[in-house]
Amino acid sequence: MYTNQNEIIDNYKPHPGFFDLSVKPKDLTKAKYAKVLNAQNFLAEQGKNIDYLAKFEPTRYEDLKEYSAMYQAIVFKYWEEVN
Repeated sequence: MYTNQNEIIDNYKPHPGFFDLSVKPKDLTKAKYAKVLNAQNFLAEQGKNIDYLAKFEPTRYEDLKEYSAMYQAIVFKYWEEVN
């Protein structure tokens, strides 16, 4: 994963099953925009192991569901008018 906000933004590609966040909302700073993109990248990566997590790491699975809900609330708040 990228750590620099410019790298995160420049290398962003929408993930299947996720909102396309290619257009930065006007009211998000560049740093916050990069954090949201990074969150989507993280969730997409973790989604590859979701069955394993649900079965063998239920606490981590529950944490991931909470993180996903927070991410979704941010996306609905800032991308409602963009998409």
